[in-house]
Amino acid sequence: MQNTQDMITFFDRLAPDWNNHPEEYEKREQILSLSGFSAGSIIADIGCGCGVMLEHLLKSKPKEIVAIDVSGEMLRCARNSFNSPCITYRQEDFLQAELPTLNAAIIYNAYPHFLDKKSFAEKAAKVIKKGGFLIIAHGCSKEVINGCHSGERVSTLSVALESAEKEAEKFKSFFEPEAMVDNDEIYFIKLTRV
Repeated sequence: MQNTQDMITFFDRLAPDWNNHPEEYEKREQILSLSGFSAGSIIADIGCGCGVMLEHLLKSKPKEIVAIDVSGEMLRCARNSFNSPCITYRQEDFLQAELPTLNAAIIYNAYPHFLDKKSFAEKAAKVIKKGGFLIIAHGCSKEVINGCHSGERVSTLSVALESAEKEAEKFKSFFEPEAMVDNDEIYFIKLTRV
């Protein structure tokens, strides 16, 4: 069971010194290219943090981006960096949020912090329209991500990433895998809502 208050406290504390990894800019561009967002889409940036993906998502000319995170401090950082009329900032738990029907959603560098994968898959299926898609992505390998989440405190707020194939399997009741990259550079899963 996810303890939302612990998650909020943890990320609010980290937000002022958060590193958006400018050295991974090209990897985020690659993820954007692999994703295939269409112009005019409604996209959720789940666990948007300080908004590292917003700059990239705006390039796809969306109708709306719903930037959602439990951490008010992370959202404050995102708001200070990206002020666009098509971005709606929401401080909410994705699993509890009332969201518009989405064409697509992306969770970048935040998926391990959703401890209940079944509930995450069900919620994503509820808000993403049939034919739409979900992107699970990281700007580094699962080994690097899992290493970042191995500390005593953060390990209680995250679940280790498995291979892209095993993670995609967790969504099979609602989504079909369309593309996967699981290498030393990036971790990427594109799942189409069926």
